[in-house]
Amino acid sequence: MRNETLPRALLLSGLVIAAGLSLQGCGGGGNTPAPAPAPAPAPAPAPAPAPAPGPTAEQLKTTCNSLTGQVIEGVTITKTRRFEAAESVNPSGFCQVLGTRAPFLDIEVDVPDNWTGRYWQQGGGGFDGRIPSALTTDANGNLTSLSPAVALKGAIYAASNGGNRATVAAQAAPAVWGNGTPEGRQSATDYAYQALGTTVYFGKALAKAFHGSAPTHSYFNGCSNGGRNAYIAAQRWPEEFDGIVSGCETMDMAGQASAWLQAASYSGTPAALSGAQNNSAWSAALSACDSLDGVTDGLIGNPKACAFDPAVLQCGAPGASSDPSICLTAAQVTTMKSFITDLKLQNGTTVLSGYSWARGLGQGWGGLGGGFALLASGDPAWLTPARQSGFQLESDYYMLGNGLARIGADHDKAAIAAFITAGKKLISWHDGSDGLLSPDDHYRNWTTMTGIAKFNGLADPSSATRFFIVPGAGHSAGSSLQEVDWAGSIMGWVEDGVAPTQMTYTFKSGATTRSMPVCQYPQYPKYNGTGVINAAASYSCTS
Repeated sequence: MRNETLPRALLLSGLVIAAGLSLQGCGGGGNTPAPAPAPAPAPAPAPAPAPAPGPTAEQLKTTCNSLTGQVIEGVTITKTRRFEAAESVNPSGFCQVLGTRAPFLDIEVDVPDNWTGRYWQQGGGGFDGRIPSALTTDANGNLTSLSPAVALKGAIYAASNGGNRATVAAQAAPAVWGNGTPEGRQSATDYAYQALGTTVYFGKALAKAFHGSAPTHSYFNGCSNGGRNAYIAAQRWPEEFDGIVSGCETMDMAGQASAWLQAASYSGTPAALSGAQNNSAWSAALSACDSLDGVTDGLIGNPKACAFDPAVLQCGAPGASSDPSICLTAAQVTTMKSFITDLKLQNGTTVLSGYSWARGLGQGWGGLGGGFALLASGDPAWLTPARQSGFQLESDYYMLGNGLARIGADHDKAAIAAFITAGKKLISWHDGSDGLLSPDDHYRNWTTMTGIAKFNGLADPSSATRFFIVPGAGHSAGSSLQEVDWAGSIMGWVEDGVAPTQMTYTFKSGATTRSMPVCQYPQYPKYNGTGVINAAASYSCTS
């Protein structure tokens, strides 16, 4: 314990001063008190220290050129390339860094000279196999476009191939995961989750190597498998990200893979639909539901209100096609209805909420379902139509759930809820006419997650997460930052506290450029009754 006894001389001095002040305050001695001396002028404030100068362009070039061959965070840098500023494409010079980590993980990081302190990590798609690069180049290697995350937001951009190489048959997913080698097993683990962690640590280490400091704000963005990546990032590396955008996924890959395999089990049976029948059913649904948003414009803008019944397409029904290659048999009607209604176990458990009407329902789902079944079980037979045809929902659903959780490829809703409860921001979104992953199931699982967050003390989950629908869009449409400004929305929420309420989807319909509002679900964009139907300003988000 510190000795807090004051020295005697100091104590006596203090008493004398106190007595004098007391006499002055009481007018002691009857004398007129002398006027108090004017206070000394306050010292001028010390000038604020000048900010530490950042590296010069020449220093950044030197760093770029000196990195090849170095190993950073376990990643060997294989190539770097310096791009100078070009007014029409990138306002600042930047360095592209390419690296690899055994067995097959390849990573790209792009570091701009005019770095704003932001870090942007991009998820992949499908079974990955390729880096979703920030750059587009022509046949001569000249830069023709650059991700807005770098060009407009000044962020460091990082992405990977998910741990496999689609252009090398022996290293390509999903088959590589079942080849029985340690490399194949590591590739599966990388795809499941580990590639994301390697990438974020490598990307942030390069921020320090170039600019001498860690990022001030970090973001993850992805759609489809990139949306799965985004939720994995939230649950496994919450401390590394401030804001996340996750699209076109369901937050439950066991349920989604079960739906894929259930559809694949119909293949080769009388219940299977041909491509022509599937397209005809979609056209009929579109015709019936197109105008539910107030305008007939070739898309279903209000999918929640679409109650089109495929029974009207059954051969012999009034209005059904007389062409036997187009109309549906009773068994095929049942198949089509199974896609748009909830998939449930016999005990009533919902495996997947039914799809909204979309093009391509049930088409080609076996390949994706088989790949995730291989991840879950380690059995490459799941890649074959013969094994997929034997899918049994009542038992294989549990195999998928346990196996995908074990390898780390599925989601922990409680961990995602903890991410937003901690004050981080999450934008979840889906395409309204997604024929590959169910938008309704995504919303159901997102709602479950927000319920967990509320139970854990987040009184208003909308203060940290919101769900949006890109109207009328098929799978992965709207994922480009040029189509919807996901970057500006999540950055504005994290950095300025401005929560997104509505965004704009800009897209091509044939040769026509259109724009539509992206509304918070369950709102949808309703045509106002006047105005250009191709302009977002002619619509209002409404319930």
